[in-house]
Amino acid sequence: MTTLLDALQHTADECIDCGKCMSSCLFLAETGSPSKISLAALSSPDEMDDVAIKAYECSVCGLCSAVCPVKADPSEIFSRLRFHAQERNIFSLKKYSPLLNYESTGRRFPFKGNITPEGCSTVFFPGCTFPALFPEAVRNTYAALKRQDPSTGLILNCCSKPSKMLGSKSAHETALTGLVKEIESKGITKVLTCCSNCHVTFKELAPAFEVVSVYEELDRIKPAMMTPYLQEVTIHDPCVTRFEESIHIAVRNLLESAGVKITEMKHHGKETICCGEGGAVGFHNKSYSREWSDKRTAEAKNTDLPMATYCAGCVNFLSPGHPTVHILDLLMVQRNGIPKLPKFPKNYLNRILLNISAR
Repeated sequence: MTTLLDALQHTADECIDCGKCMSSCLFLAETGSPSKISLAALSSPDEMDDVAIKAYECSVCGLCSAVCPVKADPSEIFSRLRFHAQERNIFSLKKYSPLLNYESTGRRFPFKGNITPEGCSTVFFPGCTFPALFPEAVRNTYAALKRQDPSTGLILNCCSKPSKMLGSKSAHETALTGLVKEIESKGITKVLTCCSNCHVTFKELAPAFEVVSVYEELDRIKPAMMTPYLQEVTIHDPCVTRFEESIHIAVRNLLESAGVKITEMKHHGKETICCGEGGAVGFHNKSYSREWSDKRTAEAKNTDLPMATYCAGCVNFLSPGHPTVHILDLLMVQRNGIPKLPKFPKNYLNRILLNISAR
C-alpha cells in the first residue's frame, strides 16, 4: 500500500516544475510547485506538519494531476496530507461542523431509508444533496428505473465523503464499510449512483457490487423523458468525476437525445475546474473558493448559456453566480423554467418526505 512518504517521494522525484498545474491553480501558484511542497514535507517532521495544515487550502479537485505531463500525481499528496493532519491531531475540524453534521444526519432516521423489493438486485442511491434539492427528480428517475426493472430498490443514505475529504479516514472508513456491508447483505449486485462523490467513494472501496452511474444506466435503457425546459446549455463536469470519461459521454448522450444543444466551456471533461466547493476550502480560505467559482462562472458567461451539471452540490454552489440546473431535473421533471432551490428547513423536509413517499 502506498504511504504518504511514498506519495511525497514520487511527486518530488517526478515533478519537473513545468508550471502547468501552477498556472491553473491559485493555491499552487501562491504555495509553490508540487516538487517544492513535497521536498519541504520530506525535510523534517515539523515541515511535514506545516504542509499538512496547508493542504486544507487545496480544493483536492485533481486538476493538477490531470494536467501533469509526467504523472507526478500531486493531488494524491494533498489528500494524504489531510489524513496526516488528523492522525497527528494538528488541525481542528471544528469550523467544518456544519458539513460533518450534515453528513451524520444523512446516516440517521428519518433521512436514512431502504426500499428493497422482493428479488431486488439493483438499487438507486441518490445521495444526500440531490434528494434535498430535487426530490421530484429523484422520484421520476426512480420511476423510470422501475419501469425498466420493477425490482429496482432505493437506498437513502450518506457515503460519508465529507469525513474522508477532511482527513478523518478512520471515521469515513467505519461509516462506509458499514454501509457497504448493509448493501451487500441484501444481495445487491449493482448500485446506481447519482452523486459524483458517492460514485467515486464507492468505487474506491472496491465493493462486491457493481457501481454504475445512473447516467450511464439511463443512457443504456433510454427511458421516456420530459420536454427539457432549456434547449441549449453548457456542461459543468464535477471535478470529482474528471477521470470518469464514460459518465461524461453518457451525460452528453442523454442531453443530445432529448434535443438539448451543448456548447462546451474551455475547461470540461478531464480538465474541468472546481465549482469552488471542493475540499470544503471555503471554510478555511474563502478567497481560493471564490477564485474557482468566479473562474467557472466567467467561462459559463462567455458561452451566454445556463450551466447543466450532474452534481447537486455544484448546482447549489454555482447558482448564485450563474443560472445552473441539474441534468436530471432538466430531463425528468416537467417545468417552465429553472427552479428556485429550496433552503433550510425545506431541503431537510424534502428528504424526510421522500423517504416516506417512496415506500
